[in-house]
Amino acid sequence: MKFARGKRIALGWLALVAPLPLPFNDVLEWPVFVVYVALVLLFLRRSARDPERWLPPWAMNVIGLAYLPLFYIDLTVLGGGRLVGPVLHLGLFALVVKLFALSKEPDKWQAVIGIFFLFLAAMGTSVHPSIMLYLAGFVAVSLALLARFAWFHILAQYGNDETGFGRVPLGGFLAFSTVGALLLAVPFFALLPRVRSPYIVGRGASFGAELEAAGFTDDVTLDSIGQIRNSRGVALRLQWQQGSTPEDPENMRFKAATYDLFGGASWRRSPTAGALPRGRGLRYTLRADPPVRWATIWLRPLHSTSLPLPVETTIVEPGVLSLAVDKGGAVSLPHSILDTLQYRVGLSRRPVLLGEPPTGGATLATEGVTPRMRQLAADVMGQGSVAERISRLENHLVQKFDYSTTLLGAGQNGNPLDTFLFVTRRGHCELFASSMVLLLRTQGIHARLVTGFLGGEYNPFEGYVIVRDSNAHAWVEAYLGPGPNEGWRIYDPTPPAGRPSTDTGGFWRLSQQAYDFLLFRWDRYVLTFGVGDQAEIIRRLYAAWSSLRNLFSSEKKSESGNPSAEPVAIPTPEQTPAVAGSASPWAIAGAVLFLLATLALILWLVLRRRPLTPAAAYQRLRQRMARGGVPLPGSLPPLAVRQLAKDRYPNAAAPAARIIDFYVRETYAGEPLQETEQEDLRTALKEAEAGLRKAG
Repeated sequence: MKFARGKRIALGWLALVAPLPLPFNDVLEWPVFVVYVALVLLFLRRSARDPERWLPPWAMNVIGLAYLPLFYIDLTVLGGGRLVGPVLHLGLFALVVKLFALSKEPDKWQAVIGIFFLFLAAMGTSVHPSIMLYLAGFVAVSLALLARFAWFHILAQYGNDETGFGRVPLGGFLAFSTVGALLLAVPFFALLPRVRSPYIVGRGASFGAELEAAGFTDDVTLDSIGQIRNSRGVALRLQWQQGSTPEDPENMRFKAATYDLFGGASWRRSPTAGALPRGRGLRYTLRADPPVRWATIWLRPLHSTSLPLPVETTIVEPGVLSLAVDKGGAVSLPHSILDTLQYRVGLSRRPVLLGEPPTGGATLATEGVTPRMRQLAADVMGQGSVAERISRLENHLVQKFDYSTTLLGAGQNGNPLDTFLFVTRRGHCELFASSMVLLLRTQGIHARLVTGFLGGEYNPFEGYVIVRDSNAHAWVEAYLGPGPNEGWRIYDPTPPAGRPSTDTGGFWRLSQQAYDFLLFRWDRYVLTFGVGDQAEIIRRLYAAWSSLRNLFSSEKKSESGNPSAEPVAIPTPEQTPAVAGSASPWAIAGAVLFLLATLALILWLVLRRRPLTPAAAYQRLRQRMARGGVPLPGSLPPLAVRQLAKDRYPNAAAPAARIIDFYVRETYAGEPLQETEQEDLRTALKEAEAGLRKAG
């Protein structure tokens, strides 16, 4: 095999691996990826045949100029002004052209730069834990590529480009280097300064396409939540703090957004009422009710500024400088989050509904209401108190209608709510909630649409509640009056069969919870690992070092040698910030020893499984002869070593000669060992070492 052919094949395989995550990250179209893979495979096939002619520089320049109009169209029309997709297309195109134009030695390094660009794009557009498998694979293939380049360079010093060569004897080194590089990256990740924002901002924030949380945007259609109810993606996680009384997870309700203006087919979000007053330590108080329990929430990006809060929330500590509240009482962030947001909430015993009370002259928007809808509301609600009339309408919708996840259309009159109430009589939660809001308004009762999450499932692996996209829900808040026991109240007209529910058990659910536990740890200790966590590591290391120093100090020294002086102060656990679960020095030492033993075992297994090569056997023979007192300078050729072994070690002469014959044949004649000769080489090495030991 020619050296140039070997370099091309190595580059082709690395180019094939580099963009693998991009289509899964939803930043590269699958058709583009398939075309790229087909072209790289074509390059590998052509490289295996090793033709003499490749693309000349002038042809490469012509192809590049021809792509410029396509890049302009991609950037302005197809890409919609977004830069990530067109630049990735350009990078893939440039790399393929460069692969087919590899003719000079510097060309391979230009191709390596292009491959590294694709690697950065893949790593910068994904935060899923599976990206670590890609990273490990790419590191292994990259080290193999660089080692092969170095091996080719060394062999080229002893012959021309036509010189043959055998297998690269670096398997153990590559395995050890890959594992070592990944392990070395762990302390660097923990101690280097944090970069909180992703390198490339796009929708590729996980392995696979993310669903937009359309139920919490400025506009909500009558099937927005229905579009995400089939998704099992995690929206948020909640963990009760120690000493707090857990609530039934299936009945928890998280308020995210409120909507007041209905346009016939969609709702418009309630306008902002102002900023929440900020207390000390970035604490925001929603109501003066003292919290009776506390919980920590980890919110995944919803592509929205909404901050979902349990409806009982009185205090929230989100770690941001400002929070806004709309006129319906929903809380929002100053901007949408790009990674997991952790915040703490204090909850009261009853719902905290912050919506502004309606003024006397407030008008009730009833666009989309038909005469028979007004008549239905009057007939069902009847007479009585406001609470009684609202409950009658709620019960009517729950009991007389059926739930369906399918949007059944607007009907003949173009009114989806009228069709729902009088024709199909079945639909999903937005139809139930929207109908109830408008029917209440026809009777002079103020009401609004609310979106958020209902229920969750308890994860026993860590004791937290998982709230998924499938828990998205819509309900109603209605105003009973200005009295102390009235105000805004929550009503849910969706039948129980249509409300979010969780599976009661089973192996599949348990496996999903175990997987979610791993994702939670990934979010906590990788994606949201920040300066506070780094300070915690330093505190733990300092506490462990102090404890270790105290263990080995026989007595405490006094200041200036004065026995009456106070001992030197060493921070104790009471004087330093509390560290939950701080490890003892012996535990740390044991963990380090276990890690080293594991690495040694991995290295031993790799070396043990590696087949013996003539070069390795020849080196071991020289080392064994040198330990026996025979001077073996590095310049001594193999045939001279063979004669020296015959003269000084007659018992080892025959097996040593077989080893040297194998080495000369593979290194200088380019003839690798056959499988049947591997055992012969190993036997010859054992016999030679035995003969050398007998000779002393």
